[in-house]
Amino acid sequence: MLTVTKEEDGFSAFSKTKQKVRLASGLDVNNNLNPTTIKTALNCLQTFRDELDTLQPEKILITATAALRLANNKQTFIQQAERILQYPIKLISGIEEAKIIYRGVAFTEQSQEQLLVIDIGGASTELIIGQGKHVLKAESLHMGSVTWLNNFFSDNQLNNDNFSRAIHRAKEIIQPHVKNYQELNWSFCMGASGTIQAVNEVNSKQQLKPHLTLSLLNQIKQQCIDSQQIDELIIDGLKESRQAVFASGLAILIALFESLGIEKITLSKGALREGLISILLEK
Repeated sequence: MLTVTKEEDGFSAFSKTKQKVRLASGLDVNNNLNPTTIKTALNCLQTFRDELDTLQPEKILITATAALRLANNKQTFIQQAERILQYPIKLISGIEEAKIIYRGVAFTEQSQEQLLVIDIGGASTELIIGQGKHVLKAESLHMGSVTWLNNFFSDNQLNNDNFSRAIHRAKEIIQPHVKNYQELNWSFCMGASGTIQAVNEVNSKQQLKPHLTLSLLNQIKQQCIDSQQIDELIIDGLKESRQAVFASGLAILIALFESLGIEKITLSKGALREGLISILLEK
């Protein structure tokens, strides 16, 4: 949850509250959220509700994304969540999510260059090409760090075989979109949110490369393999909260680099939350 104060040139963060729920990890074989995950998520929302009571913000916007798009019992969860929050929850489509992510990047970066923006979430990955405030191409792909963890690293093993299968499957999903994105082209590639932020933090701590490149990603992949198991993954600069989904997100990022021919990626200061804030400020 992000709360901000409006300023003449945009906004400044007033408070940030974040809890790791990972809804997508609670989807069973029938794509229903299990009771344990629902309880964890509702407890998190109760914490947010208590904070809202204290902060008393003038405007509130609440959205749900990929994990709830997948969940067959989404309406049951949303009804319970809305009773706690006392505000409506808007379930946004994948394309809408991608456009809002780009809006958040454009809002914070103020770049006039043509950008490729990548956001690897828990259950989806968004790819957007835009220039200034205008989105030229947006896709939301059905792959994310949590779903890839469940599909390719569920045995807890960090080895070449699991990475190869995860990267190969991600490439299969990316491939139908490669031509359109490469034809549009881009001047800079920017990454938003968890996986890319985690890679940036590892690189900053270890001072491995001057930029986030494919060579760097493969170097970090080898560090994962050297750890052998997810629950024993210790990489200098990697936060404990990212341990479980780091390798799976990294596999998707490697697939994106190799499929799209990305030379380097830069971490953006903005993403979905900042895009939503920019919408609120316009209203």
